[in-house]
Amino acid sequence: MYRFYGANLMREHVQPSPRIHYVIPNAGEAPNVVPEYAKVWYYVRDTLRTNVEEHYAWLLDIADAAAQATRTEHEVSLITGVHALLLNRPLQEAMQANLEAVGGPNFPDVFQAWGREMQTGLDIDPVGLDVEVQPLALGATPAQGGSTDVAEVSWITPTVQLEITSAPKGVPWHSWATSASHGTEWAAAAADVAARVLAMTGMDLLTDPGLLEAAREAHRESTQGRPWRSAIPADQKPPIP
Repeated sequence: MYRFYGANLMREHVQPSPRIHYVIPNAGEAPNVVPEYAKVWYYVRDTLRTNVEEHYAWLLDIADAAAQATRTEHEVSLITGVHALLLNRPLQEAMQANLEAVGGPNFPDVFQAWGREMQTGLDIDPVGLDVEVQPLALGATPAQGGSTDVAEVSWITPTVQLEITSAPKGVPWHSWATSASHGTEWAAAAADVAARVLAMTGMDLLTDPGLLEAAREAHRESTQGRPWRSAIPADQKPPIP
């Protein structure tokens, strides 16, 4: 309890960009008995890795203080850690050109009708699935609070990725609605588009030395010569029960 209280006090003294989430996988057996063992799992996320490390160290201090206050022992396991994703403009532009050449997924009318029915049930504007190819943004867009291990790859080598519609517009991500959408036979049309665009971009890199060098140069500028270093300590043991 002291640890949760301290972490929630911390929230009042950070910038707007951090995201500090937690869940309690193990909290004891009975409400009137102090548990012999309890476990909490925290996520610390931000737009910069340096900020994540600062807030993580802050939480470690809170955990240590809570243990001292309650005369208990505590153990910390860092089980994951990622950096911010590095964008690569030359690869983005090449992939955008291929996406525009391929076009959006050709979903059947039955899937669009299915999507509108789902949106109606979720009180979302029933417009179905948006298959229009969106223009490439002029620059980096504001971070949306998510995280991905693809970011680690982007620090090691030039990296690009794309998103293809496979669920009705506006449905909540990480929800039953998107899972149900991706499980339909029609959603495979999105994977087909993605595979074509990825293959075409790969061919561009194999046949266009200028694009390959531009991608490498953009990567060097993004990393500023800093080598990638894992956020997980080398001596950290895997969290195996």
